[in-house]
Amino acid sequence: MRRSTKTAVAVLVFSLTAAACGAGSDDADIESSETVEAEDTVEAEPPADTVDVDAMSDEEFAAFLLRLSDADFEEYTADLDDDEYNQLLESLESYDGGETATDAADESDSEAQEAEPSETGTDTTAGDTRDDVDCSQEGLGADDIVSFTTTHYVVDGALGDVCLGEADDRLTQAWDALATITPPGQLTDLGVFTGFTSAEDGEEVTLAFVNALDADGSLFQMSVNLDTYVDDPNEAQLTMAHEFSHVFTSLPSQLDRTVEAVENCATYDNGEGCYLDDSIMYQWIRTFWGDGLIDQVDPFAEATGADGQERCDADPGFFGAYAASTPEEDFAESFSVYVFDVETFSAAQQARIDWIAAQPGLAEFRERADEAGLTGLPNNFDECGLG
Repeated sequence: MRRSTKTAVAVLVFSLTAAACGAGSDDADIESSETVEAEDTVEAEPPADTVDVDAMSDEEFAAFLLRLSDADFEEYTADLDDDEYNQLLESLESYDGGETATDAADESDSEAQEAEPSETGTDTTAGDTRDDVDCSQEGLGADDIVSFTTTHYVVDGALGDVCLGEADDRLTQAWDALATITPPGQLTDLGVFTGFTSAEDGEEVTLAFVNALDADGSLFQMSVNLDTYVDDPNEAQLTMAHEFSHVFTSLPSQLDRTVEAVENCATYDNGEGCYLDDSIMYQWIRTFWGDGLIDQVDPFAEATGADGQERCDADPGFFGAYAASTPEEDFAESFSVYVFDVETFSAAQQARIDWIAAQPGLAEFRERADEAGLTGLPNNFDECGLG
């Protein structure tokens, strides 16, 4: 049975009155200047800075509720049971005005999100911005090779406001590709998502990269080469999975970046920190980079295909020479193969995929890709083990 507005409001007024009469309780009071326009309120009895809900008509009280923020609405309705609360919402929806309190709050939030970011890229206005990221070229790490063209904040795992340059559909496409395969909770590890152009003139071109934005590696920047992203849709998909693997394998739960940990590292120092003993990457190294293979790697050098060519020639388990350059790139390439269910060329490659499939928490990436119809990509990696 659906109650009328009058009945539902009467129930709420009774609950609020009871709460307000509690010893020392002022929970039913709210500053009128922050909640309702002057014409929608009734003069309150002293104290003057509170709203007297008993003095309001049903229509005035309904209008008052519709203007509350989510938090204030929940506070005002805290004493209602579930049935009363739901009946109140139904009544407010039928009220001439057509918005629930939640709808009104959402509209207010949207208006706040339209605020322009500051020139420094560290705007603190409420909305899809954040104040812990420097969106300037220098802050993002631009150099003689890389120049950033557009950058978005990432706020609570969602693509936020542009904080550098102008919106670019190519970057939005890249974000959508990443968000499609990544569990939403893990996207909160990103602070900015940015597009760049590269002046590289060699045989190898950087498709994307990630880097930590803070000292302990709890927040990351992901950057995408927009000039190459649209060239090959399959390569673009694989790149998003590849790069995000660098994020979740470098979090504080995986990598200790403190000076003490690096100086006393008993696992593997990758040039940024020391892997924890139970980290994904250290277990990967122990499984696939044994027999002195890891000792061939310079963790402080930039990874290139040329560095891994000799290992690629000797081991059919790698997905190309670039994968054979470092254990991190090996895992990242293998992870992208796993996510998109790329056909493997050898039993050694399949062993890597089976290992990843057995790790807790990684299956959801594959499942999301499969649900989106993105699995079954062709294996276009250079074949290894032919040396």
